[in-house]
Amino acid sequence: MDIKQLEVFAKVFENRSFSKAAKQLGLSQPTVSTHIQHLEDSLGKKLFDRLGRRVVPTEEAKILYKHAVEILKKRDEALAELLSLDSSKVSGKVRIAASNIPGDYLIPHLLIKLKELLPEVTFQVEIYDSSKVLNLLRENIPNFDLGFVGLEVFDPKFEVKKVHNDEIVLISPPYFKRDSITLEELLKLPLIFREEDSGTRKTVEKALRKAGIPAAKLNVIAYLGSNTAIKEAVKRGAGFGLVSRYSVKDEVECKKVKVVEIRGLSIRRCFFAVKRNDITPIPAVRTIWDKLEKLFKNRNGEC
Repeated sequence: MDIKQLEVFAKVFENRSFSKAAKQLGLSQPTVSTHIQHLEDSLGKKLFDRLGRRVVPTEEAKILYKHAVEILKKRDEALAELLSLDSSKVSGKVRIAASNIPGDYLIPHLLIKLKELLPEVTFQVEIYDSSKVLNLLRENIPNFDLGFVGLEVFDPKFEVKKVHNDEIVLISPPYFKRDSITLEELLKLPLIFREEDSGTRKTVEKALRKAGIPAAKLNVIAYLGSNTAIKEAVKRGAGFGLVSRYSVKDEVECKKVKVVEIRGLSIRRCFFAVKRNDITPIPAVRTIWDKLEKLFKNRNGEC
């Protein structure tokens, strides 16, 4: 069993596909198959079952994968540190799982700072709802290095840092005449809501419960999977939305939507950076983690 075999094995495991793994690694599919065969021979264990076009990992593969991820991360860390102790020379890829607002807004807005800090590093950001981000980090499949979410995190597996505070506001089409409404009037509005596991939705529902209003009383006409989708629907007059103030700044300035105050209701939340505390981070991630406060300077606040 050698490091190349483990790298090929991990890619096949993550993609559930020999062909996709071959493409990502720049190898031919027969070469990938040979690496897996040699690995299975050396271990005396079958690692994958092929069911038609599907590749299904065995229980032995699931055990090996957990250790392979650690070995490959250690290899990357060793190579990076050997190349240079200077963060400007650290190379490689940082994989980030982010919820909607961090993935669509916060991280893209910080990209210049991140590239100044780590010019040789490539960043790959994938967007999910907050609950999915935490589950991906918890399961480590695929192995993301960092997560950014809009929910408080209490799992002891994670190390957490607050990076940004935000407010969720009600937006209306630009022709709506009112600048504020009451809680009772909110219940009558046609609302466009986020999906069940989004941090935005959970924060809104928590604030409403504190105000004595069950979420079931809202007049929800649609559930959409991102703040961007809600903004587009509101701009076209489909209804009203509850979205991040940060995400709607440009649309408000351009008068494509307007913010309507809900009297007696303030909805505030924070965004958090999250990483596993039982997995040694690669040097690039360690550098980012140590510099989070500086990267998000002037974005922090009380939640």
